[in-house]
Amino acid sequence: MWDEIEKYLPIFETAVLNVAGAEGYPYSIRCRPAPDRFAAVLRLDSPDGAALRAGPASLLCHSHEEYTWNQKILVLRGRLEGSGDRWVFRPEKFVPSSGIGGGLDMVRAMIGMRRTAAAYLKKRGLSRPRIPWREIEAVKERATR
Repeated sequence: MWDEIEKYLPIFETAVLNVAGAEGYPYSIRCRPAPDRFAAVLRLDSPDGAALRAGPASLLCHSHEEYTWNQKILVLRGRLEGSGDRWVFRPEKFVPSSGIGGGLDMVRAMIGMRRTAAAYLKKRGLSRPRIPWREIEAVKERATR
């Protein structure tokens, strides 16, 4: 996993750390993770006053051009450890997506997203929503005229 982290992390200027905040609610903060292969962690430069809490976390790395072409997305799942202004992220899973890891990983990611959506709907007793394609195409047609 560390080979992939060291290969792809430099592509991204920043990452978004997602974790339960000090109050227990979801909390996201932009940071610049610095890999420390020997300690098997990513050192984080969290801003002062960040309301972080140790526990399960993820890092989302994302980039694209001005009009969202050439998207690159990488997610690391793991644990946030530390306190005060000294935090580290201990990655446990490397999750490549768009633009990272090749076509096969992109297909796996899409299948995973479909499964997640299906489980979400099933858990809530919902059917798959109908997409009004005719209405969307009509609006698109009017907009292009």
